[in-house]
Amino acid sequence: TLNMPTDHASIILSSVFVPSSSLLGPLHGGLAVAQAFVQENRLRQAASSLGAAVYCIESSVAYARARKPFGKPLATNQAIQWPLVELHTQASMLRLLIRQTASAMDAQLLTGSTDVSATLGDRVSMCNFSANRLCTDAADRAIQIHGGRGYSRHMAFEHIWRHHRRYRITEGSEEIQIRRVAATLFGFVGAKKGKEGDVKGFEREQEGRGSKL
Repeated sequence: TLNMPTDHASIILSSVFVPSSSLLGPLHGGLAVAQAFVQENRLRQAASSLGAAVYCIESSVAYARARKPFGKPLATNQAIQWPLVELHTQASMLRLLIRQTASAMDAQLLTGSTDVSATLGDRVSMCNFSANRLCTDAADRAIQIHGGRGYSRHMAFEHIWRHHRRYRITEGSEEIQIRRVAATLFGFVGAKKGKEGDVKGFEREQEGRGSKL
């Protein structure tokens, strides 16, 4: 594979007896326990990708300030500044969302509730797919700014791109993450479920706002 040149084992368990002392959570509640782990790992992936993205951004800023082709720092060029500003802004906002979501997940798990997928799944998914995209974008930009040296293995950027590119597939692809957010946003699951939108009422509200303007 792109970044993991290893064999992948297959394990089959058949007719296995599990004593009650070895149960994790309540009997027949294994799905919620498994999903809680998946949500924790998705959030861990997001934090990992964010950290790697910040490394790429900060390394690129330092290099652009130090590198002076024709006697002028790269950092003075807007073509260098603007992409890094956008990445830096995304990273700053994403850091807050990840920490907020992690804090809410810790608080719920401490109560003994493992159903974090139902309560926080959409926020975890937002963190996950956004951070993983941010990381690969930041690594790609770092390669571009560092030029040939950035493309080589003298720098960490190509490894970061390869490593975190797989996060956009593993633990649920980014398409699955986006679908989860959409399901909550449009009320197919979660608190909004069953509350169909009043299209005519919405149109009347918009017309009212227009008349006030």
